[in-house]
Amino acid sequence: MAQTQGRNAYRQELVAELDGRFPPNLFRAMPKHGNERWTPRLVVWVSVIMFWVSGNTLEEQFSTARRIVKFMKPHWQMPVSYAGFVAAQLRWWPQLGPVLTGRLRPAAASAGAAWRVLGWLVLAVDGSRYECPRTAANQQGLGCAGREKTAPQIFQTLLQHVGTGLPWDYRLGPGTASERRHLDEMLADLPAQTLLTADAGFISYDLCAQLIEAKTFFVLRIGGNKTLLENLEGEDHTDERIVYFWPEGSRSRQPLKLRRICFSSPGGLPVVLITNVLDADLLSDGDAQQIYRSRWGIEVYFRHLKQTMGFTRLKSRTPATALNEHHWRLTAFWMLQHMAVSRQIAAGQNPRRFSAAAARREIREVLQLMQQGRSETPLAERWLKAQTDSYSRRNPKATGDWPRKKNDKPPRPPKIKTAKANEIQKAKQLGFKFLLIS
Repeated sequence: MAQTQGRNAYRQELVAELDGRFPPNLFRAMPKHGNERWTPRLVVWVSVIMFWVSGNTLEEQFSTARRIVKFMKPHWQMPVSYAGFVAAQLRWWPQLGPVLTGRLRPAAASAGAAWRVLGWLVLAVDGSRYECPRTAANQQGLGCAGREKTAPQIFQTLLQHVGTGLPWDYRLGPGTASERRHLDEMLADLPAQTLLTADAGFISYDLCAQLIEAKTFFVLRIGGNKTLLENLEGEDHTDERIVYFWPEGSRSRQPLKLRRICFSSPGGLPVVLITNVLDADLLSDGDAQQIYRSRWGIEVYFRHLKQTMGFTRLKSRTPATALNEHHWRLTAFWMLQHMAVSRQIAAGQNPRRFSAAAARREIREVLQLMQQGRSETPLAERWLKAQTDSYSRRNPKATGDWPRKKNDKPPRPPKIKTAKANEIQKAKQLGFKFLLIS
């Protein structure tokens, strides 16, 4: 039988959750006009709750969220204009965005054993596109990098902390934005001793060289559009695991000395990884494979956003408001996941089994019961139920045979060439770039 609480318990618990992550003093230093009615704190509360509730339009979601926040904080003055609210979101986001990201990132102190995977602080990176309405403004300002006749798009590149499944950072841009450029912007905020893992779409000489210089570890898949050299240091230094990444366009720079790891996917396809951890005693081939496979969690995260939360398509009709909408709905989901995962880690549960569907169901039920003056199972206990089933699948998952929007072929293995005498000579003159781990 569900535990019964006082009639105001859910209101108190939700206020505590919001104030715990975004305390009031967080907003006091932000400069504002004396007649500003949409304060930063109010904007955050309404924006987050707005994307927890259902609604056919943004205005409908705003109206519901505004009513809920008024119930939680009866003494707050609540403006009624949706247009004014969106203007306030746009005005405050440049100041609020970095602050909210810093508060919602996982921390070593609270993540416990989930902070590391196989002893490494692993971050995965990937990108995804979201469609926008086909307005003239969106078509002109956002563009599309997808297939012909696809709607205007927003492109998101995400860094995910693999151990907890929580985001670490992200960047947004029009549909034609570059995920590699987005990653370049986020590299400066990587924690020390990070191990970055990504699929073949991210790899480049510049990225690998930059990570080596920053003493950031990586395990990256490399595909058939790249070439690796063998024996570039001459026959005296032959090691079949060591390869050199030295594209034709980068021959004026030092070749990158890396380690190759080969294995087969569950479907039997060859997979080739490269890492700048040259010593297999520090990172075994098996651990590298497991770390690379753990990046599947970022694919699950995008599925949470698009399928479970219904964030596949945006509703805003201009580029500025579409980007604004996506910033805030990402923040809302990040907050929801953060609340659940924090409780699950504290209870000894696996945070990578977080269930977005269960978390959404719990928060919507709590919001409904709160407004009815009813409180049942404590909120902290509800978050422990927001996990996927723990059963083990006995047979491969089968799906129906229907047309797919995407049927991309997996990357082929890279080309492998034996270094020529002139390449060996030039490489010895330039020297080799590699990560020396002390």
